[in-house]
Amino acid sequence: MKEVTNENFEEIVNSEKGLFIIKFFSDTCGPCKTMDPVINLLEEKNPNINIYKVNTGLNPELAEHFEIRGVPTVIYCENREVLYQFVGLTPLNDFQYVIDNINDSHFRETGDFKLPEKKADWIFIGVIGLIITVFLILFIFN
Repeated sequence: MKEVTNENFEEIVNSEKGLFIIKFFSDTCGPCKTMDPVINLLEEKNPNINIYKVNTGLNPELAEHFEIRGVPTVIYCENREVLYQFVGLTPLNDFQYVIDNINDSHFRETGDFKLPEKKADWIFIGVIGLIITVFLILFIFN
């Protein structure tokens, strides 16, 4: 993971042609240290995506530019545009989901991922209906 500074930011961003990720952290942040193995796994699973890190204590101008209000913050960028971001402790599966679905048409139009519609659990509804029916029958005929 390459470190981004105020000095090399423009060079790095201009060299990127596709999706890349920037992790904002602080040396004094416990959750940031907790996220290190997760980000390393993400990097291993996605060798074609460059992941960079920015120390907000040493590069406050970059943190201000990206409006970072808390660390750890992980942002997904493409063509100098922020596509998505996570703030705080985040599971690897959530990071990977964004990568796997970054080209989803709904996401590209709205900036949000479309959640699958939840189907009704007809067995549960049937059992509850049966229990209510039994209680009504018992109540009426007693």
